[in-house]
Amino acid sequence: MPSALTALLLLLASGAAFCADQAVNVQHINPSTLSAPHGYTHVVTVDGGRTVYIAGQVPFDKSGKLVGSGNFAAQVRQTFENLKAALAAGGANFSNVVDMTTYVADMSQIDTYRKIRGEYMTDPLPAASMVEVKALFRPDVMLEISVVAVVPVAPSPQVTDASAYKP
Repeated sequence: MPSALTALLLLLASGAAFCADQAVNVQHINPSTLSAPHGYTHVVTVDGGRTVYIAGQVPFDKSGKLVGSGNFAAQVRQTFENLKAALAAGGANFSNVVDMTTYVADMSQIDTYRKIRGEYMTDPLPAASMVEVKALFRPDVMLEISVVAVVPVAPSPQVTDASAYKP
């Protein structure tokens, strides 16, 4: 019986190690049957990895104060800094982003948005949508961005002392 238990534990450990070492395969596809995209990718597929969902970020500083009242560029920059911090907290960065949704109060600012986004993100860009809305949750907030990222699965820590395990 002990040898069967040992074999089972080894099998489980090797399976977990195999899964943990699996790489993330991300493909960015722009089919020739669709119009050429401008600032996004039509199709993104992902095999493997861990998914990180970042809730809508807005241009607030760490203390919750609005940055850039009336200044779209300042608000975009602060929002991307917030995304950067949120992604890092989830073990990700902008290169791991596979989907992005941006809500703006004024679509005429798209060139400013794209210029600043380019300071944080490079090709290939994620699948993305930009939606003009009548208003966000406060009249002085000019945009909100949510993203989805996929990162490699980190190996599970190895417990060498059974007494250290605390569920």
